[in-house]
Amino acid sequence: MSMALALLAGSALGAGLWLLLAAVGPARPSLAASLALLRGGAPAEAAAGPRQAWQAPVGRAVEQAGQALGLGFRSLRKDLLVMGRALEAHLAAKALAAAAGGLAGPVLAGLLLLAGVPVPLALPLWLALLGAVLGWLLPDRRLRAAAAARRAGLRSATGALLNLVSINLAGGAEVEQALHNALGISYGWAFTLLRNTVRRAQLNREKLWDALGRLGQEFDVDDLVQLAQNVSLAGDEGARMREALIAMAASIGHRELAEAETQANEASEHMVLPLAVLAIGFTVFLLYPALIQLTVGF
Repeated sequence: MSMALALLAGSALGAGLWLLLAAVGPARPSLAASLALLRGGAPAEAAAGPRQAWQAPVGRAVEQAGQALGLGFRSLRKDLLVMGRALEAHLAAKALAAAAGGLAGPVLAGLLLLAGVPVPLALPLWLALLGAVLGWLLPDRRLRAAAAARRAGLRSATGALLNLVSINLAGGAEVEQALHNALGISYGWAFTLLRNTVRRAQLNREKLWDALGRLGQEFDVDDLVQLAQNVSLAGDEGARMREALIAMAASIGHRELAEAETQANEASEHMVLPLAVLAIGFTVFLLYPALIQLTVGF
C-alpha cells in the first residue's frame, strides 16, 4: 500500500513539474506570428496556435478577476508589447504556474510522510501558499528580464542607426535619405522594427521622427522619444538637424560606454569572493602537509 502511495505521489509531483515547465516555457511562435513580427505587427495576435485554445478563456477569466480587484496590468502590458505576446496567454501561464506550485507543497509533504518523517499539519498549507506565490511571480520575472534585454537591444540599435545616419550626413546625403540608407544596410529584429515603423510613417504621410518617438513611448525606450524631441526642436533646417542627430549619437555612445564599464566593474566585484575562497583553499592545500608533520612531531 505504501509503495502504491509513493508511486502516486511521485506521479503527481512529476505532473506538477511538467505543468510548471509548460507554463513558464514560452511557446514556439508559428510561421504567421514570425511574419507578423517582421511586418511590425503583434505576433501574439497574428495567429492562434494550439496552445492558445486553452489559454484564451483561462487568461480572460484571470484578467477579469484582476480588473475586479483593481489591477490594470499596465506595466505587464508594456512588457508584453515589447515581447510581442498576448496578455491572455501570459495570465494563463501565470495561473498554471501558480496551480503547479501550489500542488508541489502538499505532494512534497506527502512524500515526507511516506518516508516516515513527521510533518506538522500547517506545513503543507504554507508550502502550498509559498509555491503558488512563487509560481505566480516567476513568469513575470522572466518576462521583465526578457523585455529589459529587448529594450537594451533597441537602444543599442538606435545608437548604431544614428551613427550610420551621421556618416551618411557627412557624405552629403539629406536627412531622410541618410535614414533610409542606414536602415537599408542594417539587420536584426530591432532594425527591422525601426525600418517597418519608418515605412508605415511614409504610407500614412507622417513625419518619420514623430513615428519613431511614438514607438519609443510604446516600447518605453527614452532614446527614441528624446530623438524625436531633439529633431522637432531643431526644426526643418538641415544643418541644425544634422547637429542634433550627431549630438544624440554621441550621447548614446557615451552612455553605452559608461554602462559597459559599470557592468564590467560589477562583474569584477562579483569575482572577488570566489577568488578569495579559491586562494584560501589553495593556501590550506599547501600548508596542510606541513601542519600534519608538525602535529605528528609534537
